[in-house]
Amino acid sequence: MELEDVFRAHQQAVFAYFLRVVGNRQDAEELTQETFVRACSAALRFRGDSSVKTWLFGIARRVLFEASRAGLFERRPELGEVPATSEDVDERLDLEGALASLRVVDREALVMVDVLGFEPTEAAGVIGVTPEAMRVRLHRARGRLREAYGR
Repeated sequence: MELEDVFRAHQQAVFAYFLRVVGNRQDAEELTQETFVRACSAALRFRGDSSVKTWLFGIARRVLFEASRAGLFERRPELGEVPATSEDVDERLDLEGALASLRVVDREALVMVDVLGFEPTEAAGVIGVTPEAMRVRLHRARGRLREAYGR
């Protein structure tokens, strides 16, 4: 697979991952760009032990946590497409606020599985935990989101 094909196939999913986790379009664009720059640099070392998607999201995850540790972004939720009614807007803002209140590892688990459609075992491979640990992490993250959304 050519790097251009990898970019075309996964760019939107990588961007969506960052946008949902960091909540800011500009930061998500910068993190997406950094991910693909690193993927280009690391492409010759890719051995095929995992899928290209898993490999690429592993890079994306490292980019995210390096940026987080360096304080390069702050969770600033943006309201994307505005729903039709003000009640829908309020509900979406409440959900965005609840998601923003979670730890990055909780948001990451939820976004990978519930938004991007990763299987829990596939997400576990990206994150570097056992499938059982991923299922536990996901269960706890969903509980924390329900609790935060209920406030």
